[in-house]
Amino acid sequence: MKRRGFTLIELLVVIAIIAVLMSILMPALGRVRKQARAVVCQANLKHWGLIFRMYTDSYDGRFYRAWSTSQEGHIWIGVLHPYYKNEAITFCPSATKVSGHERLRGSTFEAYGVFPDDDPRVGYAGLGGSYGINDWVGNPAEAVKPGNVGEKHKYWERADVSNANNIPLFLDALWLGGKPEPTDAPPTFEDHYGDSVEGKMQRYCLNRHEGTISAVFVDFTVRKVPLRQLWRLKWHKEFDTSYYTNIEWPPWLARLPD
Repeated sequence: MKRRGFTLIELLVVIAIIAVLMSILMPALGRVRKQARAVVCQANLKHWGLIFRMYTDSYDGRFYRAWSTSQEGHIWIGVLHPYYKNEAITFCPSATKVSGHERLRGSTFEAYGVFPDDDPRVGYAGLGGSYGINDWVGNPAEAVKPGNVGEKHKYWERADVSNANNIPLFLDALWLGGKPEPTDAPPTFEDHYGDSVEGKMQRYCLNRHEGTISAVFVDFTVRKVPLRQLWRLKWHKEFDTSYYTNIEWPPWLARLPD
């Protein structure tokens, strides 16, 4: 018997079917990858929650000093460095590549850093990352940033406070930390980086995980936070969460779920 091969039309039909299947599967695979990165991000932050818990357990429930008058910078870097060895946990898996922007700022999908090897600040040398502290968490009895002495009453000094599960501690961020206020405007553009005259909330308002970011709270629990809900968290003791109703959301934020 003469062996029969595929005709050109049959091959084209098979190719067309494969192409249709790929067009269906690729978006689903992309969503799975994003979900996997979000899971790893939350796992990283659970490590950070444990690190913060170990520190506060060692100091009668108190956080480290809010700012140092002798070393300008975000104190968590040097204070917590002895509590971990794996530098990879400083990076959200959705933002592992450092930005290279001026002043080392990160962005939605880029990490900040890397700080030069000769950086004199404790723990900064060689550091990069994509998480940041809520700078309103800290013990101002020790020291605060020069010029901010009048803000001491706003700080969360201890972990054992009421409603600790609504006080952000450590989050997805484009910089090492910040001090948000309720009047801070949301970012105009979805992908942004660096500082803004419109306030520090923009350092955390990043569409990094499908309309959410991941966060550790002062009770050391971890959960996703929808971006508009950032203004409903109690960043400092006088943070007015009711101001949320006055905010004008830019189009990219308005279309996200609340």
